[in-house]
Amino acid sequence: MARPDFDILVVGGGSAGLTVSIAGRALGMRVAQVERYRMGGECLGTGCVPSKALLHAAALAHAAREAAEAGLVEADPAAPIDFGRAMAHVQAAIETIAPHDSAQAQGRRGIKVFDAHATLLGGGRVQVGAQTVTARHIVLCTGSRPRIPDVPGMDQLVYHTHETIFGLTHLPGQLAIIGGGPEGCELAQAFARLGSRVVLIQRNRRLLANDDEEASALIRTVLEREGVTVLTSALLKRVVPSDVHHARLLHVDVNGQEHTIEADAVLVAAGREPVVDGLGLDEAGVKVGPDGIVVDAYMRTTAPGIWACGDCVGPYRYTHAAETQGRQLVRNLLFPWKMRPIDLRGLPWATFTDPESAHVGLTEAAARSKYGKGAIRTVLLPLSEVDRAVCEGATDGFVKYTLRGQKLVGAQVVAPRAGELIQQLALLLHQRLPRHVLESAHVYPTYSYALHQANDRANYVRRSESRVWSFTLRVLRRFALGA
Repeated sequence: MARPDFDILVVGGGSAGLTVSIAGRALGMRVAQVERYRMGGECLGTGCVPSKALLHAAALAHAAREAAEAGLVEADPAAPIDFGRAMAHVQAAIETIAPHDSAQAQGRRGIKVFDAHATLLGGGRVQVGAQTVTARHIVLCTGSRPRIPDVPGMDQLVYHTHETIFGLTHLPGQLAIIGGGPEGCELAQAFARLGSRVVLIQRNRRLLANDDEEASALIRTVLEREGVTVLTSALLKRVVPSDVHHARLLHVDVNGQEHTIEADAVLVAAGREPVVDGLGLDEAGVKVGPDGIVVDAYMRTTAPGIWACGDCVGPYRYTHAAETQGRQLVRNLLFPWKMRPIDLRGLPWATFTDPESAHVGLTEAAARSKYGKGAIRTVLLPLSEVDRAVCEGATDGFVKYTLRGQKLVGAQVVAPRAGELIQQLALLLHQRLPRHVLESAHVYPTYSYALHQANDRANYVRRSESRVWSFTLRVLRRFALGA
């Protein structure tokens, strides 16, 4: 058999595809990458990077307004924000990061990049544009796209998704957001802080349905305090484009009562679906399920020599989940006699509102469902008891541990930089470390000190409820103190 053109052919240039191609090349393999749009994928161009840049601009506007209202600076708190400059900051962030993920950067790493569409032909062959190339291993990293609700009138409506919202040049006066997950909550707060009147429509009974109940409730309180109208248990029935000022009318059923919402811009943030069409998957023998391309625990598809990872696989559609899958996939590909399954047990996630909401492991509800109500206890430390939060006036939030006996099975942190704080707890879960690791000295006063405080509280509560511990204390006091 003739030698294949490449050891690895990666289809897709997002976070998963970049991880696989760079790791494969670093290990000495001949790597090619196919990307028909632009390198960097959704995260760079239309997701993580622009949304965080916009959130930063909105936070500055919010802080300036708060400083003016407190009399710390001489400014008009009601002065409009320069939306054009805010969006220029967003584009500058994208342009600064883009060269690291570009085709030119991949070329310098020794990776061949094809700017074309890929179609699987079977037998390790792939149609790339007008040519056919062969590869020992094919890795599908085709990502995801916005899921659009199947609602009457939607096909007639001009709306935005995360793929277009960051191209706005004028601030919407009234913005309706469909979807109350991380994307919807983040952009609701950002646009409200920049001056839009925002209505957030969530079909679920609460925002951030994958986080603990307390986090969902607190983020809702914060959004509403900042002027966002939040509708939960809200079913979008139909949408009607209007000729009046180019408005859009959204008819929403909220607990049996119909509401009509008028907006001059609509953002659909109702989740994502895997990109699996037009790849020739059926012909190649690659099975597709409801969540995307079907893979086993090692990221192998149902077709020999074809692997897949990232958003096109799921179940977690996060950049860091895709990177984790990609790194393990390359290891399994290179060492097939010693493959390891993907372990996402300690995978954390965060919603970058202010305050941030971060989670790892099981929610309290999921833990009680899995282990039984009596087997689970929780400890919650409010930020009002964290000295750094008090000093900065940032006491909206908490640290919550969900415990099974002495073992941490889940954690929720709502705080400034919660996405950073959750990493300690993710490490504990992923490496199966004992909880007394949190007893190590934490710098005071910091927000991370709250993790240490919450762990102490968990220990004290357990001991105060233990008859054995109470008896032990009495014995120790008698011998050590003569009490």
